[in-house]
Amino acid sequence: MFRISSLDDVFNAVPPHYDDGRVQQQVLLSREFSQLFPETIYGGRQVLWWCPRCATPWWQADHRLFVLRLSSQQAAYIGHQLHAPMRQDGTFHELPMRICPDCLGAVCVIDTYPGRLGTQILWHALPDAASTSSEPLTTDPGIVTTTDRRSSARDTFPPAFLFAMAEQTPHEGIWSLAQMGNAMLTMQTDLPGELDAVAWQLRWVERTLPPPRADECEPLGASHLARLAYLVEPMPGMGWQGFLWQPPETLSSALFTRHPLILLHAALLPQQEPTTIFHLYTLWQRLLPRVFEAAQWEEPHA
Repeated sequence: MFRISSLDDVFNAVPPHYDDGRVQQQVLLSREFSQLFPETIYGGRQVLWWCPRCATPWWQADHRLFVLRLSSQQAAYIGHQLHAPMRQDGTFHELPMRICPDCLGAVCVIDTYPGRLGTQILWHALPDAASTSSEPLTTDPGIVTTTDRRSSARDTFPPAFLFAMAEQTPHEGIWSLAQMGNAMLTMQTDLPGELDAVAWQLRWVERTLPPPRADECEPLGASHLARLAYLVEPMPGMGWQGFLWQPPETLSSALFTRHPLILLHAALLPQQEPTTIFHLYTLWQRLLPRVFEAAQWEEPHA
């Protein structure tokens, strides 16, 4: 005889198709961020952030589609769509924190590779000229930013930078570095559910990872550069440059990974100024504190 033993069995039921990894990730993200976190046609997820610097909510779908400094009505509209917990007055109980692109001067997209230890970070500086909009929110909002962007130390960074780090699983052990690079640029990514784990990985990169040696690296190929150009299209005179790097396994062991690590560094730079492996490594180490700032990751306690 069919029987429901309690209401808990209904409201805490396992979602349909929970054995699918993508569904599991959806559930974990919803619990982590207290909102639905739906996927978009652009390959990202919708998320409603709170910027602690300008004290306003902002909405993001991917690195090209976001709306900043939402009005109360806009935030309530999006929050309702995403099932974010709201009070009766339309304000939110709690939203995940991320410095908004307008305050940061760049879009910082932090993703993980589900099912393995790995992180992909895209840093894309905003143009100096931007437009504002006070129009009501439409069903297809585009990039909306504010003006008064002043030059600062961030101008010394490349317009765009991509860093990726991923475990090379056993079935990928026979792959070349170039093949792993293609995989890292095309593998499914998702905004992280375990933010502390990602912060710990990047602290390891910042403090433990030594400069690369030439015999551990190889330059990015045409297929890699084409994929990067899809993420951020170069302006005339600019081009993506980068390299793939397999550090010694002793360094992977320091991160307690079971498999070898592969890293990818790439930056959008002037085409007439070829870069070096060490220069790109140095650029990324200088940019890392800005990534921690964007994600509001504090120094871990001893």
